[in-house]
Amino acid sequence: MKKESISGIIVDKDLIFVRIFNLLDEPDWAGSALEEFCFYGQTVNFIAENVDIRGKANIAVTLHQGDLDSFSKAIDAIKNLHEDIKIEIINDVCLVTIYGPHFKERCGLAATFFRTLGIRGINILSISTSISSISAIIEKKHLTLTQEALQDVFDVP
Repeated sequence: MKKESISGIIVDKDLIFVRIFNLLDEPDWAGSALEEFCFYGQTVNFIAENVDIRGKANIAVTLHQGDLDSFSKAIDAIKNLHEDIKIEIINDVCLVTIYGPHFKERCGLAATFFRTLGIRGINILSISTSISSISAIIEKKHLTLTQEALQDVFDVP
């Protein structure tokens, strides 16, 4: 099997994964929730958003592990935006990204990325893509296996 060529793999370790559920699907709810992290000095480096079958907006973000007091204040402020907001926090995750030029012109890269992890029993907690990158949030305990798996299927310089 010929390996697909990519420009590289980026790993961001020691992250906290936060899922925010039950936001109203209205203008500025995502901005309001994300603004609270910034206000309390928390840098968000991954964002995925969707609307569920009930019409509620859900946001998933990662932040670097750090000042737990300011993190807790940000979480409390987000909870106060609306009474129905639910928050799930998962510690010890990593953001793994493959990147390269013009992924939009290359069929199957995301499928290869995600299947490679799935076949090895690595659960992906969240996904985000762009024209030139494919990212997945995984548990930190799977990082070494993930890196080895991706190097098996992609030609990494």
